[in-house]
Amino acid sequence: MKVFSMSQRIYYKDLEPDAELIIKKDLELYNCMLHKAFKICFNRAYKDATYSETDQRMIKSFYGTNDYFPLSAIYEAKALVKSLKCREKEECDLIKTRIKKINKKIKKNEKQLKKALKEKEKLINQSKKKKYTEEDYLYEVQVLDPKIKRLKSIIHNLKFRRNRNEFKLKRKMPSVCFGGKKNLKN
Repeated sequence: MKVFSMSQRIYYKDLEPDAELIIKKDLELYNCMLHKAFKICFNRAYKDATYSETDQRMIKSFYGTNDYFPLSAIYEAKALVKSLKCREKEECDLIKTRIKKINKKIKKNEKQLKKALKEKEKLINQSKKKKYTEEDYLYEVQVLDPKIKRLKSIIHNLKFRRNRNEFKLKRKMPSVCFGGKKNLKN
């Protein structure tokens, strides 16, 4: 019989086959309990769900185990929900600062656009008064019109980015992926 120690890593190939099966079953059971506990804690935190029984009793009766596994799964699930709330708050603050920066850029580009439109208006008025030279025409066509077009597209893209970030602020349901990088990618 082998003694398990938490200070050393244990490999399945070093274990006896029956001990390996027992450990795998326990890990599967614990992961199932963790998912169930997280779902319960998440529903309590975000969906305002109420249950008649405590978390421990619900999981214990559902899986038919002693207190050790359900309690550790519940504590880990509560920690996940708490870290999820903290991460959500930090992300919300980050998005708000991002929106402020975008608004500043929009104002700056709108000022530049107003100046360019005023210049174009002056050139149009000059052409109506017949004081329009070839240099004015070239300035309008080669410099002013592309600048106005570019500024309009920049403002449009910035507004789109701001709307996308505002949508992220309104979204209330965060998500969690259990497992490794393969599960996250899939």
